[in-house]
Amino acid sequence: MPRQTSRSSNNTRRDRPTLRTVAQACGLAVTTVSRALNNRSDIALATRQRVRQVADELGYVPDRAGRGLRTGRTHTLSLLLAPQGEITGYTASIISGLGEICRDNGYELSATPDVRHHDELSVVRSIVENQRADGIVLSRTAPQDLRVRYLLENDFPFVTHGRTELATQHASVDFNNEHFAEAATTRLVQRGRRCLMLIGAPASLTYQTHLLNGFSRIVTRNALQSIEIDDPPNLETPLNDLRRTVARLCQSERCPDGIVCAGEMAAIAAMAGIRDAGLAPTVDIDVIAKQTSATLDHMTPSIDSFYEDIDATGRLLGETLIRLLEDRPPPGELSVLIEPEPRYRLTDTGKTNTRT
Repeated sequence: MPRQTSRSSNNTRRDRPTLRTVAQACGLAVTTVSRALNNRSDIALATRQRVRQVADELGYVPDRAGRGLRTGRTHTLSLLLAPQGEITGYTASIISGLGEICRDNGYELSATPDVRHHDELSVVRSIVENQRADGIVLSRTAPQDLRVRYLLENDFPFVTHGRTELATQHASVDFNNEHFAEAATTRLVQRGRRCLMLIGAPASLTYQTHLLNGFSRIVTRNALQSIEIDDPPNLETPLNDLRRTVARLCQSERCPDGIVCAGEMAAIAAMAGIRDAGLAPTVDIDVIAKQTSATLDHMTPSIDSFYEDIDATGRLLGETLIRLLEDRPPPGELSVLIEPEPRYRLTDTGKTNTRT
């Protein structure tokens, strides 16, 4: 019985349409069909569409295992995700955008939790040494990120969501957090706020430096007061703790009249803390946030925000890594910086702006 099953399985594999089957049906070379199915831009769009249609009609499915043996590649990209969920919908959005690019280019996407208890390199090292992927997407980058150093030393393709401060250039896609903080703080100044607070990222991450640079520049330029406390809350502070911290500040002599939040959930918790202190958001204290989902579109009262499209970021990360894999340009040429998109809902006097 086992032998019959094995023969049946072998016959099934032999009966499957191959790349050559599709090429013969299309009247094209096998290499042309391969590039068309991988959505390569050097093949005309009409040809790509025709080849895909024929492949679907024939029921062609790529033999990734066989292709991996021939090429030494897995045709898999690995996305390393931290367990912290400080950005609303981040995981779903980044996977959606990155997955779309993988599907269009013949790659599989593998999402791996980047849990680093004692060894910061354990997950990255496992992927590289066991050849589990052709390239890696890293998030939560640090100024001197050890994972980036390791990948550079091993000449392993990768792209980071965020930047480092390493001397060696590498591929990256980042939101311009410095411009966000600068524009958000300027917006508070326009609304007459003079005593400001920043709820940013953990100090260990590079983009906290960018946030502080933008925030501090406007505070200094306009001779504003900046609220600084021991153990300040950040995007990874539990929301209940952040809410209580803001409430205590609002009941003290150091009460801010404007708060810049680098995340929308932090902004919602901050507004709750303002109310707990008996004050009114947008009346007594303004909150302005980085927005990554539709949540703030439905907040009452409305607040101003700057939008970061995480789905589009996922697509850019995928496109950048695949270009690095396929075309091998210098990594320094593959750095993308995304500008913040303002979403002003209030006028300078605090009334709701109906022309957002």
